[in-house]
Amino acid sequence: MHNENLFLVNKVEDMINPVMALINKLPGVLEGGGAIIFLNGELASGKTLFVQEFAKAVEVESKVKSPTFTLMKSYDVNSEVLPELYKIVHIDAYRLEPHHKESLRVEEFLSESGTLVFVEWPTAIDLDISIAYASVDFEVVNEDLRRVKIRYTKTT
Repeated sequence: MHNENLFLVNKVEDMINPVMALINKLPGVLEGGGAIIFLNGELASGKTLFVQEFAKAVEVESKVKSPTFTLMKSYDVNSEVLPELYKIVHIDAYRLEPHHKESLRVEEFLSESGTLVFVEWPTAIDLDISIAYASVDFEVVNEDLRRVKIRYTKTT
């Protein structure tokens, strides 16, 4: 299927493959507004690692850490790899409930040109898949192997 990519990741360095697949789909997407990427999967399946590797690939200088306790972190981007990307927002909704959706105002990022939002655990706050540009599913195959599937819900 053209709107889906599947990757096997068995070491940290392999995460660059699904990251680059996403980066290669983004040119032009961020010019008219922001985009939201859903990250789904059990604990320790690779969601935060994906965001860390994405940030590294687009030359974010600060260290990306899991926003589990802060809920939301933002990183400025000045990238030659993806020049239209200005900001990455990383949200971890693991400890949240649906009524927290209003205070996060995730949909408002769609109007911010050059903003890419990664949302871990989007189902915890009942986010509708229709707002996502893509959904990335992380599956633990075994201790050393992850299956990463990217589904593009919007086509450019």
